[in-house]
Amino acid sequence: MLLALAGALFVCPAPSTAAAQPRGMLRIQPLGGVVPVPIPQPFANTAHAHLTYYGGPIMAFTENAIVLWGATGHSSTLTSGLPDFFSSFANAGNANTYDTALEYETQGLAGNQPLTLATRYLGSFTIAPSTTSTNLTDAQVAAELIAQIASGALPPPRVAFNGPVTEYYVMFPPTYRICLGTDCSNTQFCAYHSNAAYLGTPFTYTVLPESTPTNSGCGASSAGGGFGNLTSMTSHELVESVTDPEVGSASAFVSPLAWYDQSNGEVADICNGQQATLTLDTSTWTVQKQWSNAEAACIVSHASSGLKGVNADFTASTASGGPIGFDAGATNSPNGTGAIANYAWDWGDGTSSSGFAPTVAHAYATPGTRVVTLIVTDAAGASGAKFLNVTTQNFSVSSAGNGQITSVPAGLVCGGSCSANFLDEDTVSLTATANPGAAFAGWTGDCAGQPATCIVTMAAARTATAIFTSASPPAPPPTPPASPPPPALSPVVCLVPPIRGRPLAAARTTLQEAHCSAGAITRRFSRVARGRVISQAMAPGKQLANGASVNLVVSKGRAPFRLTLCYRHRTVHVTRAVAIKLRRLGAKLGACGRR
Repeated sequence: MLLALAGALFVCPAPSTAAAQPRGMLRIQPLGGVVPVPIPQPFANTAHAHLTYYGGPIMAFTENAIVLWGATGHSSTLTSGLPDFFSSFANAGNANTYDTALEYETQGLAGNQPLTLATRYLGSFTIAPSTTSTNLTDAQVAAELIAQIASGALPPPRVAFNGPVTEYYVMFPPTYRICLGTDCSNTQFCAYHSNAAYLGTPFTYTVLPESTPTNSGCGASSAGGGFGNLTSMTSHELVESVTDPEVGSASAFVSPLAWYDQSNGEVADICNGQQATLTLDTSTWTVQKQWSNAEAACIVSHASSGLKGVNADFTASTASGGPIGFDAGATNSPNGTGAIANYAWDWGDGTSSSGFAPTVAHAYATPGTRVVTLIVTDAAGASGAKFLNVTTQNFSVSSAGNGQITSVPAGLVCGGSCSANFLDEDTVSLTATANPGAAFAGWTGDCAGQPATCIVTMAAARTATAIFTSASPPAPPPTPPASPPPPALSPVVCLVPPIRGRPLAAARTTLQEAHCSAGAITRRFSRVARGRVISQAMAPGKQLANGASVNLVVSKGRAPFRLTLCYRHRTVHVTRAVAIKLRRLGAKLGACGRR
């Protein structure tokens, strides 16, 4: 928004829409007629002030570049000090206490964007403009910036998290006069911000004429070269750019307008000229207060109970499986319970992702250096950002012959040609494995001279080729000497074993083992135990034909006891039981005829 001179006279017809306003300047409404503002009283109209969101984009963070218009004529007091101002903001990051803007994120609203205090300072760039005129219009300024970006004299703009993030702060020597419509520098305004686009990528820019900081109408810090006014003006436009970056394209109180008060203007317009000091690290700066809807006042920092920036933090490492792993587990929040509600990532390659987990992996399709940005939002609605330059190097491998190449960390697996991108300075191990029928012969490229397992540090792009050759078939084993002929076998014979006194079953087994067989078995009473061999027909040790039989006499045990009787004149020998019966029939003991 246009930063008005405190002593200027504004003719404000109170239009019903922004269409009647010059590009990039939506006048404060309603201020019908001529309004004198005594010097050095700030131009402020805060009655019933309240910023309303109209659906336009905001800036999740800012990447700030100082642009010096031409190489000569500048006020060194101003141009030499402003880089330190931006560096202090960048170094403070999420701990920046200039934190009013935190309450104007749009998550949950139409824009659905986070807003953080984080900034990146891209540097100071001197351009050689195509015109030498010292009287310029806003249209000429925007066109020149686009041309300088196209020529490479300025870093290109980029978008992230659904909105622009790049702002160019253009400083003009004191002899220059910049006009925005009918309003001109050092007469009607001190500075202003607007927006344009390069090849479809939107960006914002702030016009900082070096003639205005010494004008007392631009602030109470006009003495001593006006550097305090310069930083106050810069802070005014910085926060307005964050909360309403595309005001220059707005034609009504609808998108792309973002946070705006129809009666008082943008977040800094409401507090125009109200300066304060801000200490970041060891440096103290003059800044302008900003309007807080939450506290209904112009403030530099939120009250102790107000929102503070979330301390976003993360590291990168090669993850299992090849992609780069990112870990935001060190993030913490000073607000409420400290609970984190969302982790949103911009990978710097045109892609993004978000989720509830602090760890995530991302694979880059091409090598190079990207700015990875993490924005963390806590349960209280505050956010914080962290930036990290991530460089990846490409490793291209191939195999000549019949074999495979694999890598640790994973990412390379191929039998022909393949490539993967690894973190800069990572250590990668390649292993060449020959297929059956082949042999590993060596490496060429960055693995030359190493064994089948090659270790490479990814300090630059790497290439390697594994050479495989056909393996020679193994020599046949020597023919073993002929075995001597086996000795002639002796003919098998029956060698009669001694089996007298053995049980019949054991005797049969012994005969069989001796290549003999049991022949005729004769049984008789004997004092030898029943079932044992009394005698054998062939003497032990005698050789017979294989399988010859040997006759055996086997004991029936002792003979039963008998009595001699004379029965009917005959002598009989009978058992005791029979003798008892015969005695009853008249038989007499003893033999007949011997009585």
